[in-house]
Amino acid sequence: MGSVAVIVKGMLQQEQRSGRVVMGYLLGFAVMGYWMSGFLRYAADTGEPVNILETFCVVEQHYVNMLFLVLGWLLAAADAPFIKGNLYLLLYRCGRKRWNMGMIFYILMQAFLYAGAMAAFSIIASSFLGFAGDIWSSPAYALALDTGNHIGVKYNITFPWLEMMKTMSVPQAFAVTFLFFYLYLAFLGVLLYTSALLFSRNAGMAAVMGVHLAGYLQMMDGHMETSLLARAIPGNYIDGTLSYLQSAALFLSMIVVLTALSFLIVNSIEFDSGTEVEG
Repeated sequence: MGSVAVIVKGMLQQEQRSGRVVMGYLLGFAVMGYWMSGFLRYAADTGEPVNILETFCVVEQHYVNMLFLVLGWLLAAADAPFIKGNLYLLLYRCGRKRWNMGMIFYILMQAFLYAGAMAAFSIIASSFLGFAGDIWSSPAYALALDTGNHIGVKYNITFPWLEMMKTMSVPQAFAVTFLFFYLYLAFLGVLLYTSALLFSRNAGMAAVMGVHLAGYLQMMDGHMETSLLARAIPGNYIDGTLSYLQSAALFLSMIVVLTALSFLIVNSIEFDSGTEVEG
């Protein structure tokens, strides 16, 4: 595992300096900032503070925000399968399987960093109007009870997950929201990587965008059970039981299957030196 850790460390150092990755993070911050501004403006107008953790729960689970927030992650991961100029040296020194494992671990780590950056951004932004603790704020309760969508129309933000507020403290809801967001990003990243290995980078991106957009359209049509994007929003499935964990298990299973598939095909891949990128 030592060589895998070295590969992941090298990838993080190399990719985090990439303009494409920086632009992906900036796009994510811009999307989060747009939807956060509506919620925080609403909270400021009520004159009541908000819990600094609940801002992420409200904004990340807004379906339109999720549609665009993923685009920043895909931009950061768009270089999959990360074929660099030192590829053959890496393959010679560590072998294809360890290289493949390093790429998978890198995607999982990058997805965690992206999700963590979005969560930290929401906490920092709401700290100027917020408090820390287990209790949901009055603005969040009022937003969850806004069945007529009057607040939603005025401030362009919704949070219809009253059952989440009844059954979970704010830290619990934050942890579950973060977990589902991370698992969805990790799944899309591993799908992009495996598809790019099997076909091409463009085909991989097309496959991921197809899955993401299909999930959004299914969710808009009310097909929640078959929409992967809907399953990435835990509020859809929290009903006082632990049934929402089935969605987490589904994402983990798909990540494992895709990882196993990448190991099956990596030995037969003929890497084209013409597709290498210096870096």
